[in-house]
Amino acid sequence: MLRPIDIQNKEFEKKIKGYSCDEVDDFLDVVIQDYEMLCKENQSLRNKIGLLTETVDRYKQMESTMEKSMDMAKQAADDVRRNAETEASAIINKAKLDASYLSRQIDDEHAKRHREMLALKGEIEQYKARMKSYCANIEKLIDDME
Repeated sequence: MLRPIDIQNKEFEKKIKGYSCDEVDDFLDVVIQDYEMLCKENQSLRNKIGLLTETVDRYKQMESTMEKSMDMAKQAADDVRRNAETEASAIINKAKLDASYLSRQIDDEHAKRHREMLALKGEIEQYKARMKSYCANIEKLIDDME
């Protein structure tokens, strides 16, 4: 690539019917200035491209890290959900077993109380029958005493 210094140091042959040396030198000075400015701008743009490339690479790494983090978070959330569902199912099953056990206990207690009630009814009926028998005996004794 041609450098500004190359333009500045370029020597041309002088011929009799050639261009005016002062005009050529003045024009070359303008060309050198513009060329130097373009070279500096080009270098500045290359530097910016380098910085932007580094920034893009850094953002790509951040994006990759964030995607991995999101995947891990999704997996953790799925694990938590599955564990919660398993635990909820276990709690429901235990509650059903407890309810069944309590229902059997209540049924057994009800049956026991019912048997006790029937036994008491039987005792009351026996007591009534004895009382009637006593009363009948007393009435017979009173009748016999007359």
